[in-house]
Amino acid sequence: VLNRGEGKLNPIGFKIALEVMVRCRCKPIQDVGIQFQERNAGESKLSANQYKLYLEQLFSLYMATYGPLIVLLVILICFMLYMVLTSLLPGTPRKLTG
Repeated sequence: VLNRGEGKLNPIGFKIALEVMVRCRCKPIQDVGIQFQERNAGESKLSANQYKLYLEQLFSLYMATYGPLIVLLVILICFMLYMVLTSLLPGTPRKLTG
């Protein structure tokens, strides 16, 4: 399985399993529940920067998986917005029916 991800893996911190599952196309995936408890020593390293890194990693994984579809969707939405906005502008030629 890891051979499929060779050269593609970019494990950032604590979400290495997520990176391996997505980039190596692991199937089937089973959920294993864990239970968090209060820390006995030390402090959490979770910060705003960790949230930012997590969102960057999610974006990277989405682009790796759905990149062409996302680009196509953005182009389609922009085209539709262009069509709607140009039809609402004053002075835009409109076809008369009837």
